[in-house]
Parts: sequence; C-alpha cells; structure tokens
Amino acid sequence: MGNRIRNSNIQIINFKFKILSLEFGISLPLPSLLLPLACLFIAGCTAPLTISYDAKYGAPAISLKEPLTVSIVPYKDERKTDNRKKIGDIASSVFGIDSAELILEKEPADIVTDAFKEQLILAGFKVNVAESDAQTQNADLLMQGSVKAFKLDIRGKDIIEIELETKATDVKTGSILWSGSITEKNERFAGTMGNTRETISKYVSSSLAKVVKESLTKVASAIEKTKPHSVEPVKEEIILGNEGRLALSSIPPQAQIYIEDVYYGLTPITIDLAPGIYTVNFKLAGFKNAAQKIAVRKGRLTEFAIMLEKE
Repeated sequence: MGNRIRNSNIQIINFKFKILSLEFGISLPLPSLLLPLACLFIAGCTAPLTISYDAKYGAPAISLKEPLTVSIVPYKDERKTDNRKKIGDIASSVFGIDSAELILEKEPADIVTDAFKEQLILAGFKVNVAESDAQTQNADLLMQGSVKAFKLDIRGKDIIEIELETKATDVKTGSILWSGSITEKNERFAGTMGNTRETISKYVSSSLAKVVKESLTKVASAIEKTKPHSVEPVKEEIILGNEGRLALSSIPPQAQIYIEDVYYGLTPITIDLAPGIYTVNFKLAGFKNAAQKIAVRKGRLTEFAIMLEKE
C-alpha cells in the first residue's frame, strides 16, 4: 500500500512538471527536479505525527475568581508498551503517512502535561511544571497523574481511547481535593475524503481536550467547596470547537444509526456534529425503520430517545 501511495504522488508531481515545462519552457531535466521533491514527500510521510493541542476549543473548564498558583508534576506513562511514542496501528490509507504504525513526535505523557498547563493558563492560573518538590512549595494547588490509555487505531472505523488519572492536592493543607480517572472512548468514520495527518491530529487533540476539561471541571468543583471565592466550574456541557453534541438512545437498544446515509454505530451513542438539521435513521432487525429530523446546535447537547415499533 505504501509503494502505491508513493508511486501515485510521484506521478502527480511528474504530471505537474510536464505542464510547467510546456507553459514556461523549463529546460532542466525532469529527474533533477523530481527527485528532491519526491524525497521530501516520502520523508514527510514517514515523519512522526505532531499533536497540536488547542486549549481554546469550546468552553473553559474553570472560571477563576482570584489568582491561584498551580504546580503540575509531569504525568507518568503507565501504558504497557515498548515504544512510548506509538499510540496505535494503521490499517487504512492515510494521506501523508506511509507507515503501519501511528507514531507521535512527543510522548503522550508530555502531551498530556502540556495540555493541562495550557488549559490552566487559559483559565487565568499561574502555572509551573515542577521537576522537584522545591518547585511546588509556593503553589496553592498540586496536580499530578498518569496516562492509563492513549490509543488510536486507524481502520475502516477509527477507534480512540484516552484515559487519564489525575489527583489535585491542596499544598497548604496536604488534603486531596479530587482524585479520579476520566476516559474518552469513541469511534468514527473518516468520511468520503479519508484521513490525513491533519484530521488525525485534530481527532487526538479534541479527544484529549474532552478528558482534560472534564478532569478540570471535577477539580474546580472540589476547589469550590474549600475556596468558594477562588474558582467555579463551568456548568454547561463541554462541547469542542464549533460543534454540537447529539445523544441518541432507543428502546430496545442496539439500533443501527445512520445519519445522511452514513453509519455511526449502535444506540446508545453520542456523536459530535457541525450545527445543522440532520435526518437520523434508526434500524433494528424485527422492528420498523424510523427516521427523525434533529437539530444540532453549536456548543449544546441535544438528546433524543425513541421507542421502536415491532414489524
């Protein structure tokens, strides 16, 4: 598959240079122009994937009322793996990646630590990543944790799982404010255009953001009980970017969900979609097919339940 991708793209470059040669009279031998570009393209295909976390997606997890300082102990990677930068396998073609393994530029634990830092800074906290106990002494809050799962397999249907365990401690009293594990599991189809390096990076980033923001919402709720004048959690549903969230359920469950003729999975299911009106089809053996038009609103959760009729 990798050779087919390379050959296809080299043919495209070859075609474009033939056009340039005809239009502008380029006299350089084609191989001398083609080889550097082909090498550059192939190198890009084998390069590790960069995850660009954007803390500005969606609603902030915490609203800060007064200055607080947070020290973050770098997250630990507790996954059972020999390659810390590998997060999954690639079994379907991805434009820009010529590999059977999904390898990141940075280790997931470092990406997670940076994500929490960016999210807290955006909320107004003073943040430092503590490499020693001495760097935590002047902080109000200490955060630390581990990466339990960080996996994305690219197949006919992309399957992602991120699980982070986090503990927040009041530095002054030593009491644990909140400790828990947050998990994001989801599946999606790449769509008619397929996957690219950019779409995969955004998928990982948005999935990570859900876990980070939900974790910080839990932390904010705990802080609010001990320091009510310091922070408050954002109560609204955490929705990323410009999308809305659609939660579908059926009686009986396990109905197939098709939206605009694209299969998404079985009920109960939660799907993030661009704002708009969608025709949702419910299909289950032994029951009549059902269709319903549902509006998805930006930054909002829309819930819909249906009772299917027997045939």
